[in-house]
Amino acid sequence: MRALLLLGGLGTRLRPLTLERPKPLLPILNRPFLAYQIDLLKRFGVREVILALGHQSAHFRRKLGDGRAWGVRFIYSVEKEPLGTGGAMRLARPHLTERCFVFNGDIFSDFDLDAMRAHHKKTRAEATLALVEVPDPSAYGLVETRADGSVVRFLEKPAGPVFPSRTINAGCYLLEPGVFDAIPAGRAVSVEREVFPGLLAGGRRVAGWVHRGYWSDIGTLSSYVATHRYLLSVRRVGGAARRRDWMWADRGAVISSRVESRGTVLVGAGARVAPGVRFDGHVTIGANARVGAGARLSDCVLLEGARVGARSVVERSIVGAGAALAPDGRVAPGADSPDEPGLFGFS
Repeated sequence: MRALLLLGGLGTRLRPLTLERPKPLLPILNRPFLAYQIDLLKRFGVREVILALGHQSAHFRRKLGDGRAWGVRFIYSVEKEPLGTGGAMRLARPHLTERCFVFNGDIFSDFDLDAMRAHHKKTRAEATLALVEVPDPSAYGLVETRADGSVVRFLEKPAGPVFPSRTINAGCYLLEPGVFDAIPAGRAVSVEREVFPGLLAGGRRVAGWVHRGYWSDIGTLSSYVATHRYLLSVRRVGGAARRRDWMWADRGAVISSRVESRGTVLVGAGARVAPGVRFDGHVTIGANARVGAGARLSDCVLLEGARVGARSVVERSIVGAGAALAPDGRVAPGADSPDEPGLFGFS
């Protein structure tokens, strides 16, 4: 079975992280985010993955190759100009000859794709959308369904406080080939605002399958950090070795025995942590990073090669790849945006 990943977005909400590399290649617990989507697809029998690219497509080719290192075969579909989610699907139509999973490139979840596939067959739908319930759907596209799962209507960013439903489009679809033929060729098309409502208006079967597990849109700085926090909280640390009850480390990490923590920590390959460092909350340290003596790290992400000087404080923030925070420095969220992560080392 094949899957299509929509990876052509600009990642504007994640700037400045996405100025030098595309969003799907940003690290989550020191692995490219895309690796988690590929792992999920492989678990459910997908062996060929079509990558719908546009912006920064050369980064993907250099990083991913033909897919053999990832346990799949990659097929590249590259747009010359932005075509939107639907237009990217239409461009990839020559590769989509059978039923196919489609993922947005910024969705992190533990979808049960077998259950979604069974629901698709049961409802005899042409398009099945994974849905998730959220407390406040006003910032999303709401999807209203009947008891049997058939979609009644789509409502874009509804005004509250009372909503007819709290289920939103989760960015994962199971589509029959005929859906791709319904998309106009050669222009930008939104699958969310044009294609799915158009199918419904034309009397074609569109179903919704409600996912009850974890789901995150990593498209913002706060959700990017929150996804790190969640994975550390459930101790999903990949192949990292457990050093202590609260610490995992990749190969070659050097960590002083004189560090303390009130949280969970992942230390990347080749990173070094000096004596007297204190960790609070959930902390990810990238490959080859350095943390100086007496530093304090709290609910933060250090990208690869970052340097945090002695006695410095980093809390609820992201330190950029290769950035160097001087001794006695401090990084924290700004007073004008306390709910957003602080940033250091980005031009």
